[in-house]
Amino acid sequence: MTSPPCGGARHEAEYHQKGLIMGVKNFTTTHSIYNMSNKMQIKSSKEGFVSFQQNVPLSPFTTLKIGGPADLFYEARSVEEFVAAIVKGRGMKAPVTILGGGSNILIADGGIRGLVVKNNTGAITIRGMKGTYQGGEAKGKVFVEADSGVVFNKLVRFTVEEGLGGLEAHLGLPGTVGGAIFMNSKWTKPEAYVGDAVYQVTILTPRNDIKVVDRSYFRFAYDASIIQKSGDIALRVVFALTPQNKEDLWKVANQSVAYRRESQPQGVKSPGCTFRNISKADAVAVATPGHTTSAGFLVDHAGLKGAAVGDAQISPIHANFIINNGRASARDVVELIERARAKVKKQFGVELEEEIVRLGEF
Repeated sequence: MTSPPCGGARHEAEYHQKGLIMGVKNFTTTHSIYNMSNKMQIKSSKEGFVSFQQNVPLSPFTTLKIGGPADLFYEARSVEEFVAAIVKGRGMKAPVTILGGGSNILIADGGIRGLVVKNNTGAITIRGMKGTYQGGEAKGKVFVEADSGVVFNKLVRFTVEEGLGGLEAHLGLPGTVGGAIFMNSKWTKPEAYVGDAVYQVTILTPRNDIKVVDRSYFRFAYDASIIQKSGDIALRVVFALTPQNKEDLWKVANQSVAYRRESQPQGVKSPGCTFRNISKADAVAVATPGHTTSAGFLVDHAGLKGAAVGDAQISPIHANFIINNGRASARDVVELIERARAKVKKQFGVELEEEIVRLGEF
């Protein structure tokens, strides 16, 4: 007894830079594919050229189309601008919030205090490979680097078209590369996590140091990575992918998209999944029907599919989605979330945890 997994095709990237694998036999990378000069270039300061806007409404930058203004706002189009804006905001002692594709978030009606930086960085590059060429074909791993502001759906299309496997099941995933790393975004048919393909990441630490860390640093888990607590910000991500038949990859990718379209609300204003699925241990302990772990199933069978508060509604198609049917407020959404949580708790004895992230003053 499960509800279909969450996520959906809502975004396309504006930027697509095609990389080429050089035909070099027995080429291998070092442990870090960055050299020191590449890292230092990111550190070049543009703080003096960064100018913040004031009182900018944030609802247009979210998939739910809800949210009040940011005190200060900046759209970064390069990693250098992104770092400079964050460093400048921190220097002003302002709280800094990063906004990517705008999915999986609920922004308060009163907005967000401090600085909001919209991450519109967009470069995708094939950095190299580790392995050999045999019979004109690459054997081993190919390393693809993407800025954290790249829309993930575009990255998947890029890698599939290049014949590189590892991300194809995520076609249709909303949001950006940075958001996918932050949440360790997932797909369940077949089961795949974005973190599985990560090789290394360039991060900006809370002390404004820039470091390159490997996959183990993130302690990836279900809907979790260490940067949810550490305050590190992903700047660039390198994925280790495997050369595969392009047609086979497109088949998997298109199957993922088709399933999303069949099972999830389409063409609506929604942030994605509202609640995290419960653990198998909790499902067994409270004896959910069929020991289901699906939050959508539990909300549905608590009688809340289609329930509404104002213009906020639990989707009639998938009960783990809340949609904005017009002019819903963040307050409407929160009331609906708490109603669902209370009814599921009463009927099944399960305390649902939110997957959606609240930003601002609630």
